[in-house]
Amino acid sequence: MKLAIGVCFVILAAAYAEGDWSENCYFGSSLCNADTGCSYGCWKNVCWSQCNGICTIADIIEQMKKKDEIHDGHDIIDKLTPDSSTCAKCAEWCYLDDGEGNYNPCNSNSDCDAVKLHQ
Repeated sequence: MKLAIGVCFVILAAAYAEGDWSENCYFGSSLCNADTGCSYGCWKNVCWSQCNGICTIADIIEQMKKKDEIHDGHDIIDKLTPDSSTCAKCAEWCYLDDGEGNYNPCNSNSDCDAVKLHQ
């Protein structure tokens, strides 16, 4: 029994270490990248992804003001996301490029899987 509990704990710890950010995916009618917490999909034949913009920054600044945690601009940047590669739960989106600076065309949400990390 102890061995089974230990194995379950190791599996759960490994899953947690990988990070499931799916609760941060803000747009429910689109796809969700659980690794980044970013919704993404196809809108008007162009791929898009949830991204961190002004509402994220404003929310973090407000939280930090309440806790008196702002000492310089780096404090704000460090708080945006834990590793700067995840999305905050905020209703902002950006068009995705094709890797060459052009908007990536699409016909359906699944067409954007390959470029979901391009911003």
